[in-house]
Amino acid sequence: MRAALGRYYDVESPLHALDPRMKIHLLIVLVLGIFFTHSFMGLFIVLALALIAIVLSRVPINFVLRAIAPFIILFILPVIFALFFTSSGEVLFEWGIIKVTAEGLYHAGFATLRLVVLFLLVTLFTLTTSSIATCDAIDYLLAPFSRFGFPGHEIAMVMSIALRFIPTLQEEFSTIRKAQLSRGATFDEGGLIRRLKGVFPLVVPLFTSALRHAEGLAYAMESRCYVGGGHRTCYHRLKTKPLDWMVLILVIIVDVIIVII
Repeated sequence: MRAALGRYYDVESPLHALDPRMKIHLLIVLVLGIFFTHSFMGLFIVLALALIAIVLSRVPINFVLRAIAPFIILFILPVIFALFFTSSGEVLFEWGIIKVTAEGLYHAGFATLRLVVLFLLVTLFTLTTSSIATCDAIDYLLAPFSRFGFPGHEIAMVMSIALRFIPTLQEEFSTIRKAQLSRGATFDEGGLIRRLKGVFPLVVPLFTSALRHAEGLAYAMESRCYVGGGHRTCYHRLKTKPLDWMVLILVIIVDVIIVII
């Protein structure tokens, strides 16, 4: 099974057809709304909007779930901290130093739902926007800063390459892990120190593979006389359509609603 994180799902849909620059604006607006809202209702509205966007994108829901699965541990951490380190509020359960309060449950659920919605939106962006389109959009948005010496094109290229190699490194990690398991290596047995030592047979080959990919990519770019900077032209011209502006206005309205409720 191929890794879904950071992978572009190539299919025709209204979400894929949106201007990538506008999709970056939409993502920024929604993320700001997520962090400024203080109610469950606001988060549920954004979650409903994200689910509608998934349906419109025609990306299978299991593909989306596979993409956010690696971040499950991040969703659990707020629950642990909020449940066991929030002492204020009505005590619902107490055992030794462990104290679960109603306020702790509220903050745990709110923090977890906020992270889920956030990662869902970011994942949906990567699934519906190719790395080339992302690079072009970031390059265009950072272009005004180039007059101040800011390397916008180079930053856009680096981000595009990083997104492109996430699934590649995931697949290589899975291959390395299976190879080590076939040689008798164990990664989930013994104490903490032994498990940490078992990580090195995975990290070292993966780090070596990442350097090999970086070196090969550098040689390929040099052989093609790649030079960054503002003098470069674009093969694909980005065009903003009326539908893009309509979606942005709708999202801004939703953002205002979830902040004030």
